[in-house]
Amino acid sequence: MGVRYEANNDRVSNEFSGSFYESSYYYSTPGTFPHLSMQQSILSPTNFPTEFYDDFTSRIWCTYRHNYAPIRPTNFTNDGGWGCMLRSGQSLLANALILQFLGREWRRVPKGDDTWDTYILTWFIDDMSSRCPFSVHRVALLGKQLGKNIGEWFGPSTASQAIKALVEDFPAAHLSVYVATDGVVYKNEVYKAGKNNRTGKDFQSVLILVAIRLGINNLNPIYYNALKECFKFPQSVGIAGGKPSSSYYFIATQVDDLYYLDPHHSRPALELKSMEEFTEEELSTFHCDTLRKIHISQLDPSMLLGFYCRTTDDFEDFCRRVEEVCVDFHSFCISATKNFINFANFNDLSNTALQPIIINNQTKSLGFIIQLSIALILH
Repeated sequence: MGVRYEANNDRVSNEFSGSFYESSYYYSTPGTFPHLSMQQSILSPTNFPTEFYDDFTSRIWCTYRHNYAPIRPTNFTNDGGWGCMLRSGQSLLANALILQFLGREWRRVPKGDDTWDTYILTWFIDDMSSRCPFSVHRVALLGKQLGKNIGEWFGPSTASQAIKALVEDFPAAHLSVYVATDGVVYKNEVYKAGKNNRTGKDFQSVLILVAIRLGINNLNPIYYNALKECFKFPQSVGIAGGKPSSSYYFIATQVDDLYYLDPHHSRPALELKSMEEFTEEELSTFHCDTLRKIHISQLDPSMLLGFYCRTTDDFEDFCRRVEEVCVDFHSFCISATKNFINFANFNDLSNTALQPIIINNQTKSLGFIIQLSIALILH
């Protein structure tokens, strides 16, 4: 879907690029929200096109919750202060599921006009019930199996592995998850992940998660353009990332600003009940009507990129786009098969003098292979 208009005597092209929104439009200077840093802003929706605002407010927003049943064997009844990456990962997964079941054109409607979105939201309610496969309880307990204590902050790598395991245990999602843990997306492994043994389908929808670190203490500027280009991919479901107590879910870009959903808002936990019993007020807590942005230079280098591929054509198109974008910016790459990769060990991920690795023609892979084993903060 595309929207074109002119504003401020400047020709502007605004495109809804597949999953999220990219624009070169210059908005008026916003006021500063009290609890945000000088680099973060809260914006008035009146300065934005209606199409974008409707799209933004339809995205699923997972935040801190409190007063839910304790996450056993601990006594945690809220995740404030430690669950922001967990919640950002939930948001990424929830919006991938919206694409899976409702499509890109779906927009939020009043309660009663659409039940599928409510059904999906119940999967994220904080309860140990089997009806809530992606609750904070299940994510936290899965994280414990991955080496993270309940109440300990997740990094992007742990979040991606938790998402993968939980989705695999929930066939009703009709979704596979592939995690690129070394900065390389291996095509043969994605096709293997997409093979649905339950239905016999040759390719089931796949959510590709790329956990990467693009710099040491700060995001390296050489990656700015590549990251912004990723939002234009039709397969993009945004970026979850940040640092302890500051993880966000980024869903749109405009020039050098990223628009995001902030999980650092604690709300009362919702009680699990039948879909008909949920009120509009309760459901609205999963949607954000406040626009916030941050300059790309303020983005933490540790992040989780998400891409949703419904079909093999979607996946091949994704591979083509990655090779076109990342050949110059070396953020991550595509390889035909893992068997042909000769891993290199780079200890300084910010060294711009390092040249991209060109793997033999059989792999048709270009890119800078990032060894995440040395990026301990991701875990």
